[in-house]
Amino acid sequence: MHNRRTFLKFAGLSGVALPVAGIAFYSHNLISRAFAGSELSLLHGQYSTSWIGNSFAGKGQNGSGRWVQDEIVAMTVTDEGTVLTASLWDEAGRCTGLYRDNDTNVQCLMADGEARSRAWGWGTAGTSVAVIGHLLFITNTAGDLLQFYWSDPHNIQSAIKYQGHSKSGLALAMAGRAETLALALKGGGIQIRNPQDMSVRNTLPLSDITGLAIDSKNSLWVIQKGQILHYGLDGQILPGRIGNVAKATAISIDKNDVLLICDNGPDQQVLSYTLSSKPQLNQRYGVQGGLRAGTPGKMAANKFFALRGAGLDAAGNLYVGMCFGPNSNSPVLIRSLNPQQQLLWELSKYAWVTAFCFDPRSDGTVVYGPESIFSYEPDQEPGKGWQAEAITLDAVRYPDDPRIMGKDACSTELRHLQGKRLLYTMGQTGGGYDLYAFEPAPSQIAHHVASLKGDGFAWNVDAEGGIWRGQTPDQNIWHYAFAAWSDAGIPRFKSPVKYPVPELFTRVTRAHYDSSSDSLYIGGYTANKGKKSWGLIGAVVARYDHWKSGKAQFRWAANMPEDGHGLPPKAFDIAGDYLFTIAVFPTAGKDAVVTIFRLDNGAKVGNISPGAAVGNQSGWVDMIHAIHALRRKNGQYLIMVEEDARGKNIVYQWTPA
Repeated sequence: MHNRRTFLKFAGLSGVALPVAGIAFYSHNLISRAFAGSELSLLHGQYSTSWIGNSFAGKGQNGSGRWVQDEIVAMTVTDEGTVLTASLWDEAGRCTGLYRDNDTNVQCLMADGEARSRAWGWGTAGTSVAVIGHLLFITNTAGDLLQFYWSDPHNIQSAIKYQGHSKSGLALAMAGRAETLALALKGGGIQIRNPQDMSVRNTLPLSDITGLAIDSKNSLWVIQKGQILHYGLDGQILPGRIGNVAKATAISIDKNDVLLICDNGPDQQVLSYTLSSKPQLNQRYGVQGGLRAGTPGKMAANKFFALRGAGLDAAGNLYVGMCFGPNSNSPVLIRSLNPQQQLLWELSKYAWVTAFCFDPRSDGTVVYGPESIFSYEPDQEPGKGWQAEAITLDAVRYPDDPRIMGKDACSTELRHLQGKRLLYTMGQTGGGYDLYAFEPAPSQIAHHVASLKGDGFAWNVDAEGGIWRGQTPDQNIWHYAFAAWSDAGIPRFKSPVKYPVPELFTRVTRAHYDSSSDSLYIGGYTANKGKKSWGLIGAVVARYDHWKSGKAQFRWAANMPEDGHGLPPKAFDIAGDYLFTIAVFPTAGKDAVVTIFRLDNGAKVGNISPGAAVGNQSGWVDMIHAIHALRRKNGQYLIMVEEDARGKNIVYQWTPA
């Protein structure tokens, strides 16, 4: 949680995520250990565990299990139909993933020796990946070229053994074929290496290379300053320039010398060329316009977006990787389509440092993320009830959308205001809201229209779309009521009404208003219960009724539970008759414990923690709005919680006794 990450920037890539400290102790950071903390109590009634936002549950000990990784920077495809991906960050270390036939490798790739501790994910946090026969290569964020031996390239579960590394410098692209391994370096130059011993044969004086592929004649095709150019291994330019691609983000060449280009411009397509001195475009994969085609934003197998890589297997099946940014908060999709462009399989991840919310009008059957919309059937078996229906981010039409790079797009709230939808997003550490209005129906695209910012963690959105702020320059509690939409479609808010902070609190860290009862739930610290860490809800939560009347009446105050590190909860939400909190660290050996209190008197009801469906485990909880709750019409409660370790949100279904 606290300061786990810092970022290194270099040209051609976004944030390269590296651990701040303790990387050699990675195995202790993400999988729970038995910590003490507040006493847990049995929750009466029936509850079950499910999840939304990842194709897999993420079960398994540290370094093993199935989940789709947090981002894709680059990818390659083998003749056998395995997709291998590179990423700068995956919370639980799957920085290079193998995907085939709707499955992924169970055992994560790990370097040994000094390379293991030089980059995240046991050394594998990477910028590119390549495969030549049994040899698998990763260029990592520390400037190492890693080599692995893959015992059976037909089987993604077969042993992949680390064989060593060579210093290469930071690489932006890599490709391998037969007896040639080529690396395009960030600082300029393409290294030509022997795959067996990784020795450098020569270095071509070429710069600004962001994509790389090798054809059967052992010549190079590269993305250079937006064009596709052809070079020999001596660095001499060869015939074959392709200059009419709007935004080339990746290229690959299959065994039959078919060149694929990912065009991430307005067309959002994968282009197929026959190689020659004058390459000929012979096919376009995907519908023109990508997410804009048909109903804008609505998902379909032939609608591509945020293209990161594509490749063909020996049978002519296409594999496409998609990820905005690259950015680990972004959705990740890996699709396999047959030669007729029919979907064979799709694997996906939609959450990392992300808290989804329920559409308040849907009775729990529609869920919103920062850039996605899901349908949800709570009664389906765990992990099977959700389906991605739309992507709400159009990076082509709105290239400055903050969500492209994950900026302040972590937690979400959705409100229906005067016939229009308004999406509120807030970053991991608070600081106010970015506001996104949706295009006219039937479009599912939202675009950034306004922001309401300021310091502090105590921000919340009420049922009427008003914004509450509990940490303010004048130390009052402010309420910005929603006023109306402008003619330009921008939400307008009234000047804040200011309320004094009750005497109980020396510091307010949460302010959650319930309009159904005119009650404000305040979290914070008191004279004898002080602050312990950043962004927590505080040691005490109190309820005040008749809040807007100007004569607020104290109802109750409750001491908050502590996790095994002695910290109060990270977040809380209210729904129906209950208040729900979520712990940061394990408590009494249980990960991410939810504690439930009655709203009428503040009494503790019991606890929930991850069940067997997700391996009884969760990562740390470190978002100020990490939990969302809803009471359904049938009396059942849905409680949805951030789960960062393996890229999803956990959903509990609870029917009180």
